Amino acid sequence: MRHLAIFSGGFGSGKTEIAVNFALQGMKNNESPILIDLDFVNPFFASRDVKGMLAESGVRLVAPSGELAFGDVPQVPPEVLGLLQQDNSIYLDLAGDEVGATVLGYLSRFIQDRPCDFYLVLNPYRPFAGTSSELQNLRELLQKAGRRRFTAIISNPNLVEDTNLEVIMEGHRRVLELADALQLPVSCLTVEERFYNELPPEYQKITRTIKLYLRPEWLQES
Repeated sequence: MRHLAIFSGGFGSGKTEIAVNFALQGMKNNESPILIDLDFVNPFFASRDVKGMLAESGVRLVAPSGELAFGDVPQVPPEVLGLLQQDNSIYLDLAGDEVGATVLGYLSRFIQDRPCDFYLVLNPYRPFAGTSSELQNLRELLQKAGRRRFTAIISNPNLVEDTNLEVIMEGHRRVLELADALQLPVSCLTVEERFYNELPPEYQKITRTIKLYLRPEWLQES
């Protein structure tokens, strides 16, 4: 059975952008990846917005549609349950709150025996990611609901358009401190490709470059 990767994190962590990038990389690795968008909370940055680009790249997107896409009651597309039990590579974008916990709890019986990376995406410059106690509460909420422990942290320090090398390095230092408090390993540091060559060699070793697909058009044109 192929791999399952779950991405969770608080508002503004960048988990959706990272899930999109990981799925596209999966396509380059000949995985025929499926990206499942089950983030019902944030309507501003959703992988549904780049469905056309994903399809052109060979990534299949599964997501709620219509009025229930961001409804108060999560509506998991029925096909998701079948996909989770098949031999495929799945990247799952999950909200990092009570709604995400509810969805993960519902799906847990379908993914119990499946090999899985469960990532906590951290951007230390965003609300609810600044203290270990806040993150501990989030971790306990999701792990209890999903009956599955986080396997690693993805460090994603940025201030969007105000990001620079100092922001990345200081933010990653803070992520490492939080990871130590949570006793979780850091899987990788994600940065835009334009910053990669500026990073010290010890940072480059764990860095994974990403492209920003979900920025609003007015930012892309600036």
